[in-house]
Amino acid sequence: MNRSAPYDPADSYREFRRPLAALVLAVVTAGALDSFAFLRYGAFVANQSGNAIFLGMGPTGGHSTWPVSAASIVAFATAAGLVSLLRGRTGPTSAPLVDIAVTEAAMIVWAALNLALAYGRDGTASRVLLAAAGAAAMGSLTTLASRTTGIATPITYQSGTTTKTGERAARWLLGPAAGRARARRGTLLGLLALVSYSVGGAVGTLAQHRPRWVPLWGTLALAVLILLLRRHPRPASRRG
Repeated sequence: MNRSAPYDPADSYREFRRPLAALVLAVVTAGALDSFAFLRYGAFVANQSGNAIFLGMGPTGGHSTWPVSAASIVAFATAAGLVSLLRGRTGPTSAPLVDIAVTEAAMIVWAALNLALAYGRDGTASRVLLAAAGAAAMGSLTTLASRTTGIATPITYQSGTTTKTGERAARWLLGPAAGRARARRGTLLGLLALVSYSVGGAVGTLAQHRPRWVPLWGTLALAVLILLLRRHPRPASRRG
């Protein structure tokens, strides 16, 4: 009896013509938007580990904007769950396009709200709405390409990446010879993701000088991903 396989996260090598370029662009964008949101709204839109800490700190008086973190967590989880479900019901060729379309729509809404609400200057209520809009976009983005050559490469959070990179580096340098090639590949991919996220953080920090337009820049950056999508070639016809 054949059983249906469990949901397998999209592998960027199957869905993108330039998979490493797509990974770097997505991770840099996520890092930039995350640092921007933290500095402007007081909460992350991608790094939900940080928001979970803020959620605990808030009621004890350690983080006054904890409602913003709560809104981000709920919006991120909702968007990630819905888009994952949508991807599972979409054909493999169009799934990444659908994912990017949803992410872009959420980014456009966020960019419009960021302009209308003066990037959160008017108080906690506006920041709650802005963080929720940004987190919805990042929750959608995180489902886009969470694997590269069969190795987990998360886009919007790097705690797991840090752990796995250390584990793979140890296997690469000290493990059995049979698994060193894969461990080396995983280590280098992990380092690439970590560096990209840090670069994004620097970009988002520098972009504070133009806070009105940061989500719009992110929207345009993610639009470039469409150019990196690959079309699945049709099988060659056999000659008789």
